[in-house]
Amino acid sequence: MDKYKAKLIQNIMNQIDKWESSASDISHEEVYRFVHSIKGTARTVGLDELGDITEALYEVILVETREVWQWEDCRLFLSEVISFCQGISGTAKIATEQARVLIADPDASLLVEWKEYLESRFFHVLVSTDMEKSIDTFYDVKPDCLIVDDELKDERGHHLLDRLQANGQQVLTPILIISSNPTKEKRMNAYRAGADDFMSKPLDLEEFEVRISRQVARKKQYEELLLMDELTKVYNRKYYHSFYAKLQANFSRVKEPFSIGVIDLDHFKQVNDTYGHVVGDEVLKGLATYMKQHMRSGDVFARYGGEEFAMLLPNTTQVQAEKLVRRLLEGFMKVTFRANQLSFSCSFSGGVVQVMEEGLSLEKAMERADKALYEAKKKGRARVEASVGEHDVVIQKVKVAIVDDDEIVRMMLSEVVGKLSLPANRAIEIETFSDGQSFLQSEWLESNDRYVIILDGMMPKMDGLEVLHRLRSERRHDQFKVMMLTSRKSERDIQKALQLGADDYVTKPFKLLEVEARLQHLIKRGM
Repeated sequence: MDKYKAKLIQNIMNQIDKWESSASDISHEEVYRFVHSIKGTARTVGLDELGDITEALYEVILVETREVWQWEDCRLFLSEVISFCQGISGTAKIATEQARVLIADPDASLLVEWKEYLESRFFHVLVSTDMEKSIDTFYDVKPDCLIVDDELKDERGHHLLDRLQANGQQVLTPILIISSNPTKEKRMNAYRAGADDFMSKPLDLEEFEVRISRQVARKKQYEELLLMDELTKVYNRKYYHSFYAKLQANFSRVKEPFSIGVIDLDHFKQVNDTYGHVVGDEVLKGLATYMKQHMRSGDVFARYGGEEFAMLLPNTTQVQAEKLVRRLLEGFMKVTFRANQLSFSCSFSGGVVQVMEEGLSLEKAMERADKALYEAKKKGRARVEASVGEHDVVIQKVKVAIVDDDEIVRMMLSEVVGKLSLPANRAIEIETFSDGQSFLQSEWLESNDRYVIILDGMMPKMDGLEVLHRLRSERRHDQFKVMMLTSRKSERDIQKALQLGADDYVTKPFKLLEVEARLQHLIKRGM
């Protein structure tokens, strides 16, 4: 149940962060729905104390007459909810992000068994029986561990590991090779090719889990050593460059807006001259700690050099970035430092810019942010300025089809999809179908948009597997992401679905929070 608790806590804090960063009025209906939603879910996932808190808030909000809420009033009203969520995140250590594991093996029956076992241990597992699909998934997901059967090869006899290395894509991802014929020669060849571990089939699942966990932990340690600034423990310039490239590639593909920010501590030389470099280092560490604690999850904060730091803000327009950095500045100016029995505070100046051009180099983007930073300093410091220019967001449609003969299931899933949190430049269009035949014949499919299809395995007229086969054989493979709904007893159908190119599957009876998390991930990959 912990993963469902974590998802609820994450959703609550994401909404709180969204309201706080927008700094605009919040409708009463929005606050009411927020409280009502938590009240209905908290006890279901085992957070009884949170259920009690929101039950009391619900009684209050029922008689509330205001039409809009100021953020400060809303924050005060929800203070017990916020405190509870922050306490859970800090003391119970609920994981908000599962390690991503990609398994590529030609045996679909084994993939079903391994996926079910590892997901019961709180990994997020993606599986594939096909070489090309495995490579696409690797690029899309950037897994924390890659597990590959030594017999999975392309038409030219090249192994998946050879293909990834040829493209320079392996980087720090640990690779575990599995084999049903584990000769010494195969083990040696695997290690020579860059494998980090090797296991023999049939797999001992407990040992399998331990080995994966060890590789994931080691990857995290390597990243911290190579990509963290030693003094401040935030990301370094190298990581910043690589994450910018990832955001830029994502922007080129789906036009998801993102912004960068540059901040510089005001009068930092004076701090060093007055209090000494040791105290100066404490100020740098204090700024880094404050920013890590108060920036949103998913944002990147890095030390760029000296007293200059840089931010990468995914799914953030320039207006939103400016508000966010100003809020951070206001909070940091309240932080006090001590030296020689004296107290003092610091400020910073900042510049932000939204990236709106495909292929825009980091150097050029940083140059624009630096110009905005210079304007902030010229206007007296302790302020944030934005780069001048037009910053319109291109809205991209995401079409989601729910194909199931059960009306209740269609209604439930439509509600789940409608509540998904998507980037500001995406809009969801939902369509439901009671059978596969009407879905395939629908004019709704005749567009160049991207689609996510939720497909029931067993339906009248045409079952889900036949629909999946026709979808993959008659239409563009990269245009559709498909999640199958299957029965726990239909292991053979699951295997067939994976062989036909299903991207994920959920077994009935399913839990809505799990479906929501999987759809969120699938839509992100599909776009």
